Amino acid sequence: MGEPAVRWRLLEDGVRDPFLHFAVEEAVLRSVDEGRSPDTLRLRRADRSVWIGVYQVPEEDVDLAWCAEHDVPVVRRHNPGGAVYQDEGSFCFSAVFRREPTFGRLGVADPAELYRRVGEALVAACAEFGVRAEVSPVNDVTVDGRKIYGSAQVEWYTAFVHNGSFLVSTDIDAMARALKPAALKFADKGFSDVRGRVITLEEAAGRAVPVEMAMAAVARHVGEAFDAGLESGALLPHEDALARQLLRDKYGCREWTFRERQKRTTVVATKARSGVISVAVSMDGPLMRNVSVTGDFLVPDQGKLERWLRGARARTPKDAAALAADSRLPADVREALVRLLGDLEVNDGRR
Repeated sequence: MGEPAVRWRLLEDGVRDPFLHFAVEEAVLRSVDEGRSPDTLRLRRADRSVWIGVYQVPEEDVDLAWCAEHDVPVVRRHNPGGAVYQDEGSFCFSAVFRREPTFGRLGVADPAELYRRVGEALVAACAEFGVRAEVSPVNDVTVDGRKIYGSAQVEWYTAFVHNGSFLVSTDIDAMARALKPAALKFADKGFSDVRGRVITLEEAAGRAVPVEMAMAAVARHVGEAFDAGLESGALLPHEDALARQLLRDKYGCREWTFRERQKRTTVVATKARSGVISVAVSMDGPLMRNVSVTGDFLVPDQGKLERWLRGARARTPKDAAALAADSRLPADVREALVRLLGDLEVNDGRR
């Protein structure tokens, strides 16, 4: 293989606190967008904690009583996807880069293409430990059908981030106690619970694997996937300052993770290709009020969903479905919303 086309910063800042971790994540993303920070591959581990997706409801997806009893904090991520349990036996990475030049250089027309490109890098990393893995659409890598890696994406103006989480020697029993995913999540997977759904690298390899060794392998292959050479660098002063501000004003606030839940009169849910989607509304005659969408589905550009939500309010389900069909949301999310709003229209007609 020839020389990489570009150089990226390899950032290993050692932040273990889960709340500060996400503040640093957003600070780096914002700084790359502003042109103040270089394209970056960030590797990190975190203290034992549960991270929920930006659209999830913690009371529905996490055993909060068990987490409180065992001092496992819960924090809301800034990206979509499902709840994950993290401990010293797992690690994550974030590829943060300027969208247009990177996509143009790689010939990427649709951000979803990165799920396979990066997934294949994880398959190659698993092979270094004698483990045969495969990409499992939309956003996972599996070993014998069991998940070892999952990913999500976020668009932020001119910047983009592709996140991944990899299980090396994670405490699966603790994970199974901490998480309580909806039955719909496993509807098409052939599993009924967390314990049967996931696998660690150590279990797959049949031997102990140092987490640091797995991190090095993943970093190397992900760098190759982006045709980027990696050079170690530190967190920059402006990134650190912004992260401290975001910790104080956002991620460290209970209101960020445990959002106020408005009363709803109707809830419908379905399984889209990228995850579970629930639509909750209160009806005022034939019109929808207080519409919300929750779940572990994938929408990199969260502004697209927010625009649809604003437009859907004070409309009939049928009109909101037409608005969803004409939106620029990912195809599976569009189709799921149209289907769910059709259910609402039928149910409303029966009352």
